[in-house]
This record gives sequence, C-alpha cells and structure tokens, in this order.
Amino acid sequence: MRSARLPARLGRSIAVLMIAMSSAWPAGAYTQQPCSGVETWTKVGKNTWRAHGLPRSQGATAVGHGWIFSWQGGVSRTDEAYNVRAINTWPPQLLNPLFNPTGPNHFGPTHIGDVDVHNGILYAPEEDGGEDLGPLSINNPEFQHPIIALYEAKTLRYTGVSYELPTSLNADGVPWIAINSRTHEAYTAEWGMPHDRINVFDLQMNFLRFIDLHYPASLGAGFHLSRIQGAEVFGGALYAARDDDGKSVFKIDIATGNVSKAFALNPAFPSEMEGIAVRATPDGALLHVLLVVHKDLPLVGEEPVAIQFQHFALSCS
Repeated sequence: MRSARLPARLGRSIAVLMIAMSSAWPAGAYTQQPCSGVETWTKVGKNTWRAHGLPRSQGATAVGHGWIFSWQGGVSRTDEAYNVRAINTWPPQLLNPLFNPTGPNHFGPTHIGDVDVHNGILYAPEEDGGEDLGPLSINNPEFQHPIIALYEAKTLRYTGVSYELPTSLNADGVPWIAINSRTHEAYTAEWGMPHDRINVFDLQMNFLRFIDLHYPASLGAGFHLSRIQGAEVFGGALYAARDDDGKSVFKIDIATGNVSKAFALNPAFPSEMEGIAVRATPDGALLHVLLVVHKDLPLVGEEPVAIQFQHFALSCS
C-alpha cells in the first residue's frame, strides 16, 4: 500500500501473539499444470474483510491448507477458513533508532511487502520507507536498508536471520519477494523498476544475475512494467500484480524475460492492487489477488472500505 501507508506507530503498537498449531500441516490436495497454449483467467470468487482485514492488506502466500498474509506492521497466518493461527510484527532486532530532529535519521522497517514461503521458512521483504509522524519524519532519507527477514512459517517466530540487499539493486525499496522452489532462487525488483529487470538471488540473498524484461508491441509504445506490489512463481513464470489503472496481473517468462498481460481486475471503485498468491483450491482458483478497496475518500458507489481477496481460475486452449 505504497500510496496510503499506515503510521509506523500502528505497527509498533500491535503486540506479538503466537498461536502455534500442534499437528503437522497437511499437504495441498489440489494441483494445476501450466498451460502450453493460450491462458484464460476467470474470477470464481472473493472474500471481503473490513477492519479485521488490516493484517491482510499487503501480501499473501499459501502454506499447507492455509495462508500467510502481511501488512505494514507484520505478518499473520490463517487456516483455510481465514481464522488467525499466528501473528507477529517486525523483528525488534531490525530497528535502528537514530533520530535527528533537524536532519537525516533512521528508525528501521515501516512496511512489510508481499511475502513467500520455501521449506517452512517465510521470506518477508521489510522496507524502511519514510513516515510522517507529525512534527517528525522518520527514515530520512528512506529506503537505505532493504531487508529480507526470515520467519518460521508455522509459528511466525523470527528466525534471527535477515539479509540486507544492496541499495544499488533495490534503491527504491523491496516491495515483494518471490521464491522459485525448483531452482532455489529468489526474485525481487524495485517499485519504479527504472532498469526494466528482475533481480535474481540465491536463497541466502547473494546476487546471481538479472532477468532483463522484453515487452511486445501489443502492450503499446513506451510501455514500462513498474508498480509491482507482489509476484509469485507458477511453472516457468512470475505472475506479478501491478497497481496500474486496470489493477492488472502480468506474466514474466523467467527464462526469456518476455512480458505478457494475463488479465485485469478493472474495479469500478477506487482501489489499490496489493500482493498475489498461487494455490490450487477446490473452487478451481489458482491465482489469488489482494485489493484494498476505497483507499480514496469520499466513497464512490456502495462498495465498502475493505480488503478483498479475489480468486481466479485458469483454463487453457
């Protein structure tokens, strides 16, 4: 939620709650194969949450038969029915309060972006974005320490491990991370994506290479893929949720960097595109996209101020 972030003090004021489940997680029972031809995406449902949707307002990923969500101040895990099973905030170890009321200062993370899971570990991108707290602005200048923090996916306890990314690769923050479990690689990109590329790391966040992006003429002259709020791997592609006018999902071929548009939500009300998850569910859905509804006031129409989790099924031809 880059354009409407909550104050940092809200995240700090949320107490850490750990609710660990004693039984082993079941494996997902539903599978979906990538298309070899044309993809068609169809909306098959949505969940809507109002005030209690706050801890689900930034990113999402699937884990077992449940979900992990992120928001500005932390992460939460739910079961399949969206009942909360664990919750946590930024790791206190990452805070670095160096205040100067008349000049540069640094506090620490103020924003957790779109997350992903690999081998029972949650990878969470934590940005030190600027925040205005009335008489004081913190993290000035902003985005000086982009960090990937690792949590235990089941309990959401911080593992004590975090990796700071080079600002030369993430000078505009680290709004999302996606894990390729097959190749043991992690992908990130900057918010503005000034270089038209995806960063590729190993799972200890050592830089490996770039994926240079290539745009077809069908996307229009001068098209530039930016404002990605979340991405996840399916098959040989990254599916990226972009906060553009249409609230679109784009497909990025990992091997070639070729970009194509998968579909758009085209909401009829002010909203902001957030994170994306990949999981085959019993209703036939595969991609699941978070949308913050009515981030702008006054209200337009009858849609409530809320978080929506929209679900899309894939068919091939």
